[in-house]
Amino acid sequence: MTADMRFALTRLLLTVSAIALLLSLGLGFWFMLLVTQIIAISVCVEVMTQRMPPKLLNASRDNCRRMDGTLSGRRSAREQRALRKVRSDLWAIFLTAALVGSGLLVAIDTCLFPLKLTGDVAAAFQDSPNDFKTALRNRSVDEKFFRWSRSSHRSTNSQIRQQTENLWGAAPIMAGLAAAGVVACLALIRFSYLRTLREFQSGVSARTSEYLNLDLGRLER
Repeated sequence: MTADMRFALTRLLLTVSAIALLLSLGLGFWFMLLVTQIIAISVCVEVMTQRMPPKLLNASRDNCRRMDGTLSGRRSAREQRALRKVRSDLWAIFLTAALVGSGLLVAIDTCLFPLKLTGDVAAAFQDSPNDFKTALRNRSVDEKFFRWSRSSHRSTNSQIRQQTENLWGAAPIMAGLAAAGVVACLALIRFSYLRTLREFQSGVSARTSEYLNLDLGRLER
């Protein structure tokens, strides 16, 4: 079994294990989040790999051929390994971002606010942006939050009322922080992607020079 096959099999087994664990715990929301993240990461990695600058991709393809135009299996294998490294680097970038983001979501869902109520909160804001708290009461969000807080944290009625007031009062700040976090995450992904491209470009250029010297040496013999 090759290293690539072992890597793919390991990733598959980890994914299946995570899905089985989430389903066994009745965590349907987290299962859907995991599936969505895996699909999104797969699509992003392939798109970003295939959408690299055409000049760079063409240079990598040209490296697969000798100066006389014949295809070299060894050179093709090296270029394929370089492209797989780009994909693995991108997977590492996105998985790190997903891990951090998921950790924050778990912390929020466990300690601050049940994420299953997020849809109701968004709908309440659409109902009445100017009287947000009334819209929340109309959609029974306060009542649902009360039940969640009582069952999860064993809080008293006065504590829950204070938590509710603090939560709705800080909602705009939390939304701003979430937006800032998303922007920062995208900026980090962009920086990491550009660094990966530079590394790939340096490798392609080095192999081009190596192959050119090798082919010229053969012609001089």
